[in-house]
Amino acid sequence: MSKKRNSVKYDRKQGGKDQKLFRLVVFGITILLLFFLWQERGLLERFSKFGYLGIFLVNFISSASVFFPMPGVASVFVGGAIWNPIIVGLISGLGASLGEVFGYLVGYGGRSLLGSIEKENPWIKKIERIFQKMGFLTIFIFSILPMPLFDIIGLIAGGLNYPIWKFTMAVLCGRVIRNIIFAWTGAKFL
Repeated sequence: MSKKRNSVKYDRKQGGKDQKLFRLVVFGITILLLFFLWQERGLLERFSKFGYLGIFLVNFISSASVFFPMPGVASVFVGGAIWNPIIVGLISGLGASLGEVFGYLVGYGGRSLLGSIEKENPWIKKIERIFQKMGFLTIFIFSILPMPLFDIIGLIAGGLNYPIWKFTMAVLCGRVIRNIIFAWTGAKFL
């Protein structure tokens, strides 16, 4: 049984004080950036003038603003009616997936704050097993769904040290599919 636990592809253990300090710094910087994005959310209206670049930026900022609703999906829907819906879906999916990295980083940085809770909570162990077995698929499926609470998946993935490149690839695949559907729908209805 110990061999199986040691074969986990990502590191559960948190290391020493240096890693905890690094996580706290990442957490602090990410929270400051999120606060800045929230304060400057009026920039989103100005980005719409920039075509595909504007779609990318709106979706990046919308996805980066953890827990704050922003108009990313609406920009994809309308953008699909104005421009090529496939390109809108690809570009907005890329922007959204890069923006979701902020949620991952909050989870990664916040992990050191949850050390004592982890040892006592059986739910964290269950979630960790799900990510060990089906992390990519779980992230992919949830990133396709049009749900506002996807940020929780990023927080969990970061907190569990799920590889950031796998997280980003799963989100990219899911968001591109989702946004192509939204852009195509916008092209047909508007």
